[in-house]
Amino acid sequence: MRRMIFRRELKSNARGLVIWSLVLGGLVLMMMSVYPSFAEDAQTAEEMLNVFPEPLAKVFGMDTLNLGTYTGFYGVEVHLINTLVGSVYAALLAAGMLAKEENDHTAEFLLSKPVTRIEVTGQKLAAVLTNLFMLNAVIAAVSFACTGFADEAVELDILVWYLLATFLLHVTVASVSFLLSAVMRRTRSIVSLALGIVFLSYALHIMAGLSDRFDFLRHVSLFSFTDAAAIVENGGLDAPCAAVMVLVSLLCALGAIGYYHNKDITG
Repeated sequence: MRRMIFRRELKSNARGLVIWSLVLGGLVLMMMSVYPSFAEDAQTAEEMLNVFPEPLAKVFGMDTLNLGTYTGFYGVEVHLINTLVGSVYAALLAAGMLAKEENDHTAEFLLSKPVTRIEVTGQKLAAVLTNLFMLNAVIAAVSFACTGFADEAVELDILVWYLLATFLLHVTVASVSFLLSAVMRRTRSIVSLALGIVFLSYALHIMAGLSDRFDFLRHVSLFSFTDAAAIVENGGLDAPCAAVMVLVSLLCALGAIGYYHNKDITG
């Protein structure tokens, strides 16, 4: 029973993991397969992008990133897909992880077994993190495989920072969603709120890039913490931003475990 919950969650979420991995891996492959065309005529590509309004170019990092390089093209065309779509998966995965036991009326049966509530939340959280790790492993494998499309030497350190930032963002979103799953009872409400947080954070990131008046929003948007242009400018993920995401993840995980330990379970 000690690891049965972990194995059960991995099995029940395996189909979703495969589908989301194929979708994200396929998107990375599809987008990066276009890169050689841009690299061959980088000047023309840059001239085409000049028609974009300056604020819009700034939002997507086109004012900083060079589409004629692998990491620049990846940062503009792929990194946002990985962070946004992957965050949706992380939210959906973690949002109902605990609440579903009450919704499906299996909580009392589960807790009647020789397992503590801390073990239940710990194993479910471990299952969430394992799924996210496997998803990001697929993204990383395809991303590195696609470097074969590049004729120039790829800045692998920047690519690694992109991937690390993506994984850290997914973990943060999942941790917040996991806390909601522990505190709230209705899975549908939890999923809606978790997805709302993801899209609100993305909207704040867009607003921060559109106008200097809203630049302060960068400090509250997780997507601004993992911005590709900022990673290239800093030569890596900003340490304070990474620390905030790690801290939020830890606090949410511990909060979920602590709250569920004392929660009045009905169902």
